[in-house]
Amino acid sequence: MSKLRNLNREFISNLKTHKLVTDAKRNLILSILKSTTTKREARNYLNKYQNQFDFDGLLFKNDDNSLRKRDNQRELFIQRYLNYQNPFINIYDDEIKIKKIPLRLALFRIKFPTITVDEWKGISETFKRLVHLGISPVILLDYDHLVDQTFKYNELYMINQVHKVTNYLGGPEDIDDDNGLKTTILRSLFSRGDSNSTPTINSLESLLIPLYQGIIPIIQPIVYNSQNSHQEFISTNQLLYALTSSLLKDTSNLLSIEKIVNIDPIGGIPSIERNQTSHVFINLSQEYSDIVSELYIGYIEPQLRDLHVANLSSMNDILQLAYSKTGNDETTGIITTPRVMSINDDQLNPIIYNVLTDRPIISSSLPSSNGRTPQLSTSIVKKGIEVKIFEESEYLGDQFTLNNLINDGLIDKEKLVWLINDSFGKSLAVDQYIKRIDKNLATLVIVGDYDGAAIITWEYDDNNEKVAYLDKFAIAKRNQGLPGMADIIFKIILQSHPFELIWRSRKNNPVNKWYFERCIGSMSSPESQWKIFYTGELFNKKIDKTKKKIIPEGTVGIKRKLQQYSKICENIPPSFP
Repeated sequence: MSKLRNLNREFISNLKTHKLVTDAKRNLILSILKSTTTKREARNYLNKYQNQFDFDGLLFKNDDNSLRKRDNQRELFIQRYLNYQNPFINIYDDEIKIKKIPLRLALFRIKFPTITVDEWKGISETFKRLVHLGISPVILLDYDHLVDQTFKYNELYMINQVHKVTNYLGGPEDIDDDNGLKTTILRSLFSRGDSNSTPTINSLESLLIPLYQGIIPIIQPIVYNSQNSHQEFISTNQLLYALTSSLLKDTSNLLSIEKIVNIDPIGGIPSIERNQTSHVFINLSQEYSDIVSELYIGYIEPQLRDLHVANLSSMNDILQLAYSKTGNDETTGIITTPRVMSINDDQLNPIIYNVLTDRPIISSSLPSSNGRTPQLSTSIVKKGIEVKIFEESEYLGDQFTLNNLINDGLIDKEKLVWLINDSFGKSLAVDQYIKRIDKNLATLVIVGDYDGAAIITWEYDDNNEKVAYLDKFAIAKRNQGLPGMADIIFKIILQSHPFELIWRSRKNNPVNKWYFERCIGSMSSPESQWKIFYTGELFNKKIDKTKKKIIPEGTVGIKRKLQQYSKICENIPPSFP
């Protein structure tokens, strides 16, 4: 009878365990769906990270191969590493080759001296959440604040500090399920031939095996100099660059570097436009030199400015390196504060939110002057995409027209027409359209290899007063929903025509909600098919809403302006037959 009781208890225990595991799987998926803002983002995340989880019996019913599960693969890989074997050679089950499951890494550079105990608790929870979402963190503690003392003195300080950090996050021996994090300290990971050469990792297995075991490595900035047989300190920037270079060297089957995260009390890169709060999104290919120049204008203290420049420069170097090694722009940089990283909310923590959506927590094209737009301490950074801006003031030819830009070889007519047709899903009346806008062209923006574009024209009212009009805002279908693409283009549009800009959209256009958030005002009449939007510094002036014929100087006659906008937009002929 006692044996039956024991079997019964074991059966009930297994049922409870199965229920807990199944609930955990469902909760993970529900949290992903809740945190992502669109179906496309949820689908992109699940397509990218699904192999990091065992969703057996919940999502992927055809996945019966035991070696397709991450944990089983990792155990096999570790054994092969220890036996000096290639982990991905001849792994078959029922004669079906398994799908390789790479590690998805996030490299964290943390300036830790001023982080409080409460912030460490929140940071620990954030690391748990990241691991839960399929990210494998690697931590580099920033010791650049150390004074120039003897190696032994600084080493003792580093040992003391890193052990404090492991107490907050969990050491390698910590198997407490309530903690859920384990860390290990890697001290002698790098070597170099002399003090001027780039450090390299002696044994990649020393780093990868803990990662495959679910342990977070904390890397000390120590390198062995084989020329003089001494151990030396290196700066955290050098360490991060060397680590990225070593990890991306012939390891495409083993891992990908998803995020480069800089945790610094000074936060993201400050922006004058955003009243010295952080740039929301930085497209390095387009903005790097301009932002560096802006930092030197003098609106922040020189010492603080130099720290921000160093952070931005380091991120630029690392993301350029990642692009050169992988050929893609999938690695994202994040610069934020310890306090922000300690926020345990998927919608408010920019690191977790970016893992789920690959976006900033707010759109970078939202007007900073709008009181509803949050002020952030975080910058999301991408190597980004090339941008070409054509304006009359920069044109060296005789007359700034679309035909002249085409004839000069500056614009590819076929690609531009293809982009507009692809974006709008219908065929442009090419000859009529070019004839209409040719001499009225104000600004033309081309992003990437015609991945996106904007055409702004000058439109004239009955009194020959001109207004900037956003005639076409086109993004290729393959790029629609791509994080940052629409924001990059719209920011350039607003920067090119900050004083006054109008555009129109059909009333049933689903993009109108996006437009509402970026305009100062909008209008429509029951008889019209168009919704008209307007924005600009013009409306920072006092607006006169009275019916007086004489409007005081320095005041915007809103009634006249709306009539002007309405007449212009209603008189523009359709671009598509």
